[in-house]
Amino acid sequence: MKDPSQNPFQTNGVSLERLRALEEVVKEGTITAASKTNPTRQSQISHQIADLEDALGVKLLDRSAKPHRPTPVAVRLAKSYERFVREVRDVSAEAKNGRKPITVGAGELVIREVLIPWIGKKRKQATGVSWVISSLTSRQIQQELALGRLDIGLAAGLEASGTVRVKEIASYGMKLVLPENQAPDQSGWQRLAKTPLVVLQGDGSFRRFLATCEDETGIRLEIAAECSSYPQAVDLAEAAGWAVFVPELWWRRRREDWAKRTQPLPGLEEYRHTLLLGWNEKIAKRRPEIQRLVEELGITASPKAR
Repeated sequence: MKDPSQNPFQTNGVSLERLRALEEVVKEGTITAASKTNPTRQSQISHQIADLEDALGVKLLDRSAKPHRPTPVAVRLAKSYERFVREVRDVSAEAKNGRKPITVGAGELVIREVLIPWIGKKRKQATGVSWVISSLTSRQIQQELALGRLDIGLAAGLEASGTVRVKEIASYGMKLVLPENQAPDQSGWQRLAKTPLVVLQGDGSFRRFLATCEDETGIRLEIAAECSSYPQAVDLAEAAGWAVFVPELWWRRRREDWAKRTQPLPGLEEYRHTLLLGWNEKIAKRRPEIQRLVEELGITASPKAR
């Protein structure tokens, strides 16, 4: 752009459509990925980014890399576009219903057992807000917070980075719930050598803890299924008659049903899961309702259930 003081949208080559194309490339990593391998769309995005480069006088793609990658300037510009779009959306939503939207990301279990009960308790104090809740993985929450697309994130494994801040809000353990027709005994981990088990996918901290327990006890777990969330795992275990590990924060709410078929496992009480609250500091500074929410969601260390 020849005149730095000029409104960029008065310059040929700069438009919201082109900025949206750039944001897609930054999000996906390459033009090919952003175009979903559609040759027509790939050509269109390439021309749109070239138009932006010519109009703004900056390089948005590192063409020395194969495939071409977004430059730091491109990433910065894409984040600015994201913030602009979100502000427009929030202003529109607030104008329509008089409520300020708060976007929250969390896993299925945390939404059901932490977020929804909390919103229910606070509904009278939070009359001026509306809630937009998405079920996301920890990795997605971290990314969306950094991009400013989430106001609040609740998950394990979040990290303070850039404008993202985190704090602990809960700590809880795990319980092993047996199939409905089985009663607990004193065999400990030996029980799992002959009891089909449903676990979460991946190699998270609890799966690593279980692997350590296998090594220490010499017991090989009979894993019958892997699921992407605890609600899925519990539903499958109940339907198939298998055992399942359940987070204490959920177990306590169903204690009456689950306590009578909870298998005691030596050493299981040593495992603690930490739930973290994440937020974007820049957003919280300009939105007092977000700052209040961060302050109200304080640390609550859950006691070890018996």
